[in-house]
Amino acid sequence: MAFDLIPFILNMVVILISIAGGVLLIGTLYRGYTLLGIILAEKKNKNNSEKKI
Repeated sequence: MAFDLIPFILNMVVILISIAGGVLLIGTLYRGYTLLGIILAEKKNKNNSEKKI
């Protein structure tokens, strides 16, 4: 009985770790894209202000 429980617990731990890893990966990608968007927006604003002058 105890030998059947150990793989089950290990499997649950692996699943939880993989879910947490996926969430962290999505979070970092989202943060990267938002930062990239902010940088691109700032570049466009600089270009527009230079054209006006």
